[in-house]
Amino acid sequence: MKKMLLLMAIVLPFIFSSCGDDDDILSSREKELVGEWAIIKASETQADDFHYVFKKERTGSRRHLVDGNVVTDIAFKWSLDGNRLTLDYGSGQQLVLEITITIEKMHVVYVATGVAEDYKKVVVSEDED
Repeated sequence: MKKMLLLMAIVLPFIFSSCGDDDDILSSREKELVGEWAIIKASETQADDFHYVFKKERTGSRRHLVDGNVVTDIAFKWSLDGNRLTLDYGSGQQLVLEITITIEKMHVVYVATGVAEDYKKVVVSEDED
């Protein structure tokens, strides 16, 4: 009986440690994306402000702010494959972006339209590892 208990004490930690979800592990590239990004405005008089918020759970939102107040906050799930970022808004609605991330700056090209925007990182996620 003691041998059985000893064997269980040795084996159980390995069983429970192998039950983690591999989908929760972010690549270093994905970790760069996690946080809040604000559009770099064309001029200081521009009242509209757009932010992307990326969480480590691969969820996020696009926020439209006017004079610092959130007007819309649209949730999405995100995935990153190389430089191709896909935002899934549900109901079959997806937005595909080509992104380039440098130190605290993200260049975004909307694949469907070719429109380009630049964002700066304003808040680093507290969830970053």
